Amino acid sequence: MRAIRRTVTILAVLVACAAHGDVAAPAGAVDAVRDTLGKARAVVLTDDTHEQKLEALHELARHLMDTRAMGRRAIGPKLAEQSAAQQEEFLKLFDELIVRSYLQKLLFFRQPRFAFGKEEVGQDTVLVHTRILTDKDEFFVDYEMHQHDGAWLASDVVIENISLTKNYAQQFQELLRSRSFGDLLELMRTKVAGLRAKSDS
Repeated sequence: MRAIRRTVTILAVLVACAAHGDVAAPAGAVDAVRDTLGKARAVVLTDDTHEQKLEALHELARHLMDTRAMGRRAIGPKLAEQSAAQQEEFLKLFDELIVRSYLQKLLFFRQPRFAFGKEEVGQDTVLVHTRILTDKDEFFVDYEMHQHDGAWLASDVVIENISLTKNYAQQFQELLRSRSFGDLLELMRTKVAGLRAKSDS
């Protein structure tokens, strides 16, 4: 649980950051990360309400993270065994779970120093390395980016060697060993409802 909370904290800091101009970024995937995080910072600095900021960040997150691809990777072939309605509900719940669980945390952090590394080109993806410096610590975060309809999107985020999709995959696999897919959906509904209530309070 401590590792998961640490992962949540680091990702929240990451989304709240904007790039510093002293690091040159190569064209491509790294620019997509830089641009989206810069816009996220602008949202955080507005005078909008907490929920209004979350809604704006939710839209921005879709320009950075392919939550549907992340959800499919996390649940694996089990998703294809479900009805079309259940598949769609799972992907929508996963999207909101990712956004609300992680992005709303960013409102609690000050701006740290933030630097981009170079793109690491793979067979089908590009890995964007980032480094975050706070007053007390240093964190390494990698975005696994792929192109979709001409845009760069993250299909995974690896925080200090912890993959978000693999983290969720382990939780889903463990739960589905003894419970049904319907039970998983109900647990996700409950979790999302709790996060909504928390942000409204």
